[in-house]
Amino acid sequence: MSKSMTQAKATAAARADALVTLDGRYHITDRIAVGGMGEVYLAHDAVLAREVAIKVLHRSLAGDQGFVDRFRREARAAATLNHPNIVTVYDWGAVDGVYYMVMEYVHGRSVREILNARGALAPAQAAAVLDQTLAALEHAHAKGIVHRDLKPENILITTEGVVKLTDLGLARAFADAKNTRAGAVTGTVQYLSPEQIRGEPADPRSDLYALGIVGYELLTDRLPFTGETPMAIAYKHLSDRVPAPSAVAQGVPADFDAFIASATDPDREMRPESAVEMRRDLTTVAPQLERARTLASLVADVPRIVREATGDQADDTAGMPAAPAGASITQTIPQPDAHRRRRRGRSVLVVLLGLALVVAAAWGAWTYVIPHSAAVPTVVGASVQDASRQLNDLGFTVVVGDGRYSAEPKGTVLGVEPAAGTSLREGSTVTLVPSLGPPPVLVPDLTGMTLDKATTALQDHGLARGRVKQIYDDTIPDGSVVRQAPADGRAPKGSAVDLWVSKGHAPVPVPAVVGKSQHAAEQALRAAGFVAVVHTEYSNDIARDQVISVEPSEATKTPYGSSITLTVSLGPETFAVPSFMGLSRKDAEAKANDYGLQVSFFDVPGTAHNLVIGQSPTAGTTVHAGDTITLFVA
Repeated sequence: MSKSMTQAKATAAARADALVTLDGRYHITDRIAVGGMGEVYLAHDAVLAREVAIKVLHRSLAGDQGFVDRFRREARAAATLNHPNIVTVYDWGAVDGVYYMVMEYVHGRSVREILNARGALAPAQAAAVLDQTLAALEHAHAKGIVHRDLKPENILITTEGVVKLTDLGLARAFADAKNTRAGAVTGTVQYLSPEQIRGEPADPRSDLYALGIVGYELLTDRLPFTGETPMAIAYKHLSDRVPAPSAVAQGVPADFDAFIASATDPDREMRPESAVEMRRDLTTVAPQLERARTLASLVADVPRIVREATGDQADDTAGMPAAPAGASITQTIPQPDAHRRRRRGRSVLVVLLGLALVVAAAWGAWTYVIPHSAAVPTVVGASVQDASRQLNDLGFTVVVGDGRYSAEPKGTVLGVEPAAGTSLREGSTVTLVPSLGPPPVLVPDLTGMTLDKATTALQDHGLARGRVKQIYDDTIPDGSVVRQAPADGRAPKGSAVDLWVSKGHAPVPVPAVVGKSQHAAEQALRAAGFVAVVHTEYSNDIARDQVISVEPSEATKTPYGSSITLTVSLGPETFAVPSFMGLSRKDAEAKANDYGLQVSFFDVPGTAHNLVIGQSPTAGTTVHAGDTITLFVA
């Protein structure tokens, strides 16, 4: 549990009936939160001398044997989870009918608190939260545990910037208990997947849908679907697509839009197959994002708010945190008020009871004596949302059945049961059969194909070419596909596949070669991917064979593989001829070449012809580069 939820300690009177210790080991020090399943306490573990958070279940739940059995099973499963991004479950048990779970006490803030304090996160910060949450889900799903109620309140961030996922296992036990009692779906409707709304079993992809909604909220500081009632929001989950975050928040790249769209596809078959796959998709987005402040700095910026309980509030709410603004509430059956105050006199109570009986009798006559019926309207071809609204207005209960693939747009009503025109009593159930859109087809791997071949391959598979973006790539040739979205798997027939096409190797800066020898400069240019072109000129300042200049200039970003011109010094155009006296024929020739002079040897007759004994012109005489000197060898 998040330390940020800690509130001021209540008065002694308000805590008279509070827990003091559990199992002789956990000493309660403060109550830090309350929720649909129970209360959360800060405690000291006397055995291991550490702070822990203890979730104590409501006694109403503890009296439900079915829930107790599920709680035991899920607590055992949650205790097996050992991952740095999951709040650790240390212990669980029951004492005198009080069921509890002992967990790691997290020093930090919930994502909900961070959103309330600062608004939308930068794309890089949102990606960091999603990446660590996906790592937690990857571990939990591998253990067979589906969260079922993923939302910003259940994602914590420590003061070190580590993301922690909480309430794994408990959410399932709680949802199963509520569904068994009420025959309805329990969860936070803003984050429920379409299959959960339809009453189908949740699987790991249901968590991925919820995390996609969380991702949208991180980027935009708003929910994609809102409505006046939970049912209105649920209809939008079933019939609408989550809009692109970039339509609301600036700076969100197209790849991030595609990532959110993939995770929140209403058809679970079209979502990433697993948290592993979704995390792999995220790794292709993250490198493109601009750097942002760390998650740890976001946590440090959130002020700690402590509310003092005063007056009448101290009787009922001391030590309980106020719900954060914008908090998402898990829908549950309200519990009876155990502390209802009775301040009405007996005579007033009699009057009220009499009035209630009259109203009840009138309502019963209207409901059961006077018949209420209506004909099922024609709704085939309308959207599921519009059809549901029409049917609800007539007093019918609407159930959205399993859809089927068709040429009609997704979310269009294909059929209705009973048929249009059938007369039904108010409250009767009408089932709508929605279109799932075109059937999914295999998405081919287009990587490495030219744009024309990729377009043909998409058409052959019944798909269309979407947006084409040109990018640099150091390995894929110019004009070939680097990546695509969706990358693989299946997509609705006729849908578009976006392509990223290579512009070839990115431009490369010209290396520093001025002042180097011609040989060293040519090597440096070849290593950077350039072709060296050498021009020469005389220079009175730059030594012979040294680079005078380079074009384009050093550090200029230049197309990879292009030609770079080197201007190399020939040395001064006129200079004093050096002395060659006493040198061997070989050494003298090498020295003449170094000076840019031609050499002619004259062998003195009758000698061994080993050493230079004379030269013409003599040493110190001014000559031009390329002139010929005569050396006399004896």
